[in-house]
Amino acid sequence: MIKRTKLMTSSLVAAMLILPLAGCGQSATSQPANATQPTEKVEQKNNLQDSKYVAKHYFSYLYDGKTAQIKEITGEDSSEFKEEQKEFFYDRAGSVTPIEYPLVIEYEGFSELYTPEKIKDEYATAMVNYFEQIDDYKIIDTEESEDGAELTIEVKGLAMNALANQANSYMDSLIGFDQNLALSKYPSDTTQKANAVLQFWAMGELFQQGNKAPMLKDSHTFTMYLEKDNKGNYRATEDTMSDVYSGSKFRYL
Repeated sequence: MIKRTKLMTSSLVAAMLILPLAGCGQSATSQPANATQPTEKVEQKNNLQDSKYVAKHYFSYLYDGKTAQIKEITGEDSSEFKEEQKEFFYDRAGSVTPIEYPLVIEYEGFSELYTPEKIKDEYATAMVNYFEQIDDYKIIDTEESEDGAELTIEVKGLAMNALANQANSYMDSLIGFDQNLALSKYPSDTTQKANAVLQFWAMGELFQQGNKAPMLKDSHTFTMYLEKDNKGNYRATEDTMSDVYSGSKFRYL
């Protein structure tokens, strides 16, 4: 019995040695050594070719003050983009009633002169930050074309009438404030229109005191446009900023 077992074991070892060699021989015959397996290319979509992706990032800049991928999406770094935001409101301050003369603001016991440049700069800074307080918005529709994409946005934006009322209340609360004195540098035939200049000034002052912007109770919609470059990437432009800022405010609560 022992002899027979040894013979079986020897046969089994021999078979195990032969089988791999046979397998190798078969593989070498069926697959040439220099053959390469064909690879299937899967084209992955760049995030910047997704209009919703780009729009969401753009909203995070205007509504949240974030800066992720800002250079890729706007073509500007964060400091350049912040300056563009301020310029947007600076240039539009006093577009109906030009801010051409200083205001003389009387406080209790003293007065202070506010130049047109300072009024517009403080107003622009305030508005950029007021819009960054918007937190209720969503993309509800997207239409893409060869040249770009038009997106429809639903937002509870800035209530401009309520903000103007805040400014008026602030002026009423100032002890010693004299509206006639404040506008004394303006020609007499423009003082009625120049009341709007006082509101710009007050909005800037309110923000410096930590004021929160009033938001609309109901949502409304607006459209914004993203351009597409020759690589198929969507980009925000100055017109996109105008679309968002103009569309994100409303005159009534």
